[in-house]
Amino acid sequence: MFVIPTLVVTLGCLIYYWLESSQANRWVGGGSRAGLLCGIAAGSIIVFEMLLWPRKALRRLRLIPAKYWMAAHLWFGLASLPLAIAHCGFHLGGWLPATFMVLFVLCILSGIYGLAVQNILPRWMLRNLPGETIYSQIDYVSKQTVEDARRLLLSACGRRVGGPDDAEEEREFEAVKAGAIVVGAVRQSGKTRGRVLETRQFASTNTDGPALWNALDEIQPFLLHGHQANTPVNDRQRASVWFDRLRSACGEESGSIVNILESFCDQRRQFDTQSTVHRWLHAWIPIHIGLSVAVTVLLAAHVWTALKYW
Repeated sequence: MFVIPTLVVTLGCLIYYWLESSQANRWVGGGSRAGLLCGIAAGSIIVFEMLLWPRKALRRLRLIPAKYWMAAHLWFGLASLPLAIAHCGFHLGGWLPATFMVLFVLCILSGIYGLAVQNILPRWMLRNLPGETIYSQIDYVSKQTVEDARRLLLSACGRRVGGPDDAEEEREFEAVKAGAIVVGAVRQSGKTRGRVLETRQFASTNTDGPALWNALDEIQPFLLHGHQANTPVNDRQRASVWFDRLRSACGEESGSIVNILESFCDQRRQFDTQSTVHRWLHAWIPIHIGLSVAVTVLLAAHVWTALKYW
């Protein structure tokens, strides 16, 4: 919608600038008619870009749909850079226009980076992180995963030998022993992948109880804190070897339990990746905002200085 009008106006200003520069046999500066036109156009775009803030404050009025406003923000912002370069006559000049131009280029680059990551990373996460959850809920879901693992072992292995003998754990043991439990893990069914809930009963594996409880003790820090904890399951390849050894040490009837514990670790590993990607997705925003504010302030100073000494 905005691509063609933006290209037409930008090319028109640049062609006019090139024609006037050809007649003068040099790149004309901001004081020429073409240079002034490019400068006014670029400055107007910068002012328009900053209107995104009041637009957010007035979004309840639904004046312009957000997708159209963002499209205009992106295309006009990209068009402002060649106009600003033409306005300065392809040289930086004094410290004020030089500082303004450097910050302006950095602001445009940060916006391009934001556009790229906002379009690429969410699709990548959808394909590669089927176990992702709401970012702010990662710690809560991790604690719930540990509780799921405890209930799983209580149901299949009984209470831990030498474990705490308190009434709450006794009640929990009686509850899970009375019926099936709900287990959530990352699984694949056909072409569908994701975290699913499954209600199951597990066969008693009392002989493997000590090994499975010890395994939970080793992986619990990783389930709660991710890569920050020093455990044998931090790395995917090391974790695969570690769980293979656990399967070999346990009976065949414990295989499904080991698989679920491994799936819990895989889910936590995906949470760590999601946290990293989340920082990539959002860390550029304060930088872009800070540069935008600095560019706007320097634009006002540049206009005031130009009018004063013109």
